[in-house]
Amino acid sequence: MKTFYPIAFVLCLCLALSSCKKETDENTLSAEDNAAVETEFSQVYDVAADFLANDTKTGKQENFLLPEGVMITFSDSIFSDSDGVACIIDYGALEHGASYKGIPCRDGRYRSGKIHAAINHRFSQAVSSLYLTITAADEYFVGNGTKMYKLTGLKTVNRTSDTSFTETVENATMQRENGSLTWNCERTISLLPSNGSSWWDKEYEVTGTANGTNKNGESFSTETTTPLHKKLELGCLSTYVSGKIKLTNANGKELNIDYGNGECDKKIAVSVNGKTKNIEVW
Repeated sequence: MKTFYPIAFVLCLCLALSSCKKETDENTLSAEDNAAVETEFSQVYDVAADFLANDTKTGKQENFLLPEGVMITFSDSIFSDSDGVACIIDYGALEHGASYKGIPCRDGRYRSGKIHAAINHRFSQAVSSLYLTITAADEYFVGNGTKMYKLTGLKTVNRTSDTSFTETVENATMQRENGSLTWNCERTISLLPSNGSSWWDKEYEVTGTANGTNKNGESFSTETTTPLHKKLELGCLSTYVSGKIKLTNANGKELNIDYGNGECDKKIAVSVNGKTKNIEVW
């Protein structure tokens, strides 16, 4: 009987630690899902802006992100008819290559399917609105070429001045492993001072709120507590390089999400219940 108590104690300790880890993982799931969908809808804009800011019909002439093989089809190619310009950015079929899916892009992502883009004034004008639509029928997937995730949603970006934007994402969905998540957001974006004339090599700050459900169907909401900092350069496009978010789960648990100190390390630190979990933003 004397040997029973140490064994029982060890078993209880293991169960407690396992339960604690499970609770922490469940609490941080919303943070992981929020970071994933935030990243992809940020890059949907980056990709469209890369084209619309550089195409001869809409602005300057220099592609940065779009790879060869992407088809651009205009349904309206002139601004003079007063209803703006509209096009489809088509990455092609998901089963693109023998060794990978989608088309490899310069930001390290692989993409397939379509993005519908419409803009009411030239991208270089101070006041303009950009509408990016992805439906289920567009079969838009993004990932690492092996794991690919399907996105849908509507993103609207309003340029209110040379350095200020507002944006919304509505009815977004993202299919991940073992489930699908939903997401909406409202953002204010401020371009930071820069000596460059190109859309790229700039930096901006983002504030705002978001809400959604994680892939387990649990609701959450977020609020920016320190402005999120983005660098428009290769190696940094996957996520923000600094800034903080407070995320509140449906059960009332609050998580603090820290995007770091300015390094392009693609990592965030999620703190909950006095514990911190480091997550790599894929």
